[in-house]
Amino acid sequence: MNAITMTVIFILFLVFFIIQLLKKFQLSNLDNSINKKDFSLTEKLSDMPLSRLFLGDYTCDLYKVKAYYLDKNVEKFDKMLEHIINTDYKNPDDKESFLILYYHIFILKENKKYADILLNEICKNKDENIVKYNQQAYEVMINKRNDLIEEMDKQIDSKKFYGFSLGVILYMIAIQYERLGENKRAITYFENAIVCFNPKERYVKLAKEHIEMLK
Repeated sequence: MNAITMTVIFILFLVFFIIQLLKKFQLSNLDNSINKKDFSLTEKLSDMPLSRLFLGDYTCDLYKVKAYYLDKNVEKFDKMLEHIINTDYKNPDDKESFLILYYHIFILKENKKYADILLNEICKNKDENIVKYNQQAYEVMINKRNDLIEEMDKQIDSKKFYGFSLGVILYMIAIQYERLGENKRAITYFENAIVCFNPKERYVKLAKEHIEMLK
């Protein structure tokens, strides 16, 4: 390997290292602004060309919509929500993740306005299983249905659902049993749901609260 090749490799490595440092620096600044509840700073940092260049549009938009949500700025949140829904990002999975994330935030808050908007987008997904469990969550939380236990139990047996989606199904079955006064069954399903979620997931906190109330 000659000196020129070594120099090129070194320069490429150096550029890569600098880019990673800049990404980490920008993400750290965005996280700090959220943690300090300085949402105007979050907005400014998200719109910086440097942030857009190194972090990408989706990540920056995600921080903006989170800032508007936490700041309870309904006007800006609505506009940003519409923007994200109408934007085609490089990775289609990004938008799907966003839709499901915020859909379940609003489902758990029983907020019909935003649940309707987000579910309408989720229903455009070609994966019938994704559409189905999210529609059922809507029926349980928004329409207060308690007659979906048998149907949802069959979905568990189908082995087509796992992780987050399985956790949602188990949680929704537990909610129905709780409403029907079958507390022991409700606790069992809440406990099984907890295992499916990331420990930081809001469903975990709520499931534990339900279990404490039912014991």
